[in-house]
Amino acid sequence: MLEHKGTMSIETDRLLLRRFLQSDAKSMFHNWTNDEDVCKYMRWPKHKNINETRDIIAGWINSYNKLSFYLWAITLKESDELVGSIVLFVVNENDHSGDVGYCLGKRYWGKGIATEALKAVLNYAFFKINFNRIETYHSINNPASGKVMQKCGMVFEGLAKQKYKSTIGYEDCNMYAILKENFKLK
Repeated sequence: MLEHKGTMSIETDRLLLRRFLQSDAKSMFHNWTNDEDVCKYMRWPKHKNINETRDIIAGWINSYNKLSFYLWAITLKESDELVGSIVLFVVNENDHSGDVGYCLGKRYWGKGIATEALKAVLNYAFFKINFNRIETYHSINNPASGKVMQKCGMVFEGLAKQKYKSTIGYEDCNMYAILKENFKLK
């Protein structure tokens, strides 16, 4: 069985992954939920106003009481700046399999932040919760996300045609996965 712990803080060299707070709404809205370039590959449209962001955060905060809910705010340790989010989903409890997703403000792309956050969450998933397999997908139109997955040791497993509908329409996605036995933190 998975040993659910809930969303606990995770610290890396540069990052603190923590639970979202209602006070994060302004940074979240300005850094990514209101940015067309960030949102175009997401399954949700750009937020029209900060109240949409506040409502999303309120729902997440209510979900933190479930031990099987895993969603982190990605913050820079040196400045406490909120730069993105990362989520871990349980795909199948019996198979110990999960899925991850992440989103990062455009100013923070290309700095290794998504890679550092994903490695930390994979480590947590495998060695704290006891997942055996974690998979994820990225739009074929967003190859930078695939590079993050590769840097974390994830292996390409195939193309999923029209896997999900983003704000630009149905998208073909590359699927990546990693097993606990193949994961290395560094």
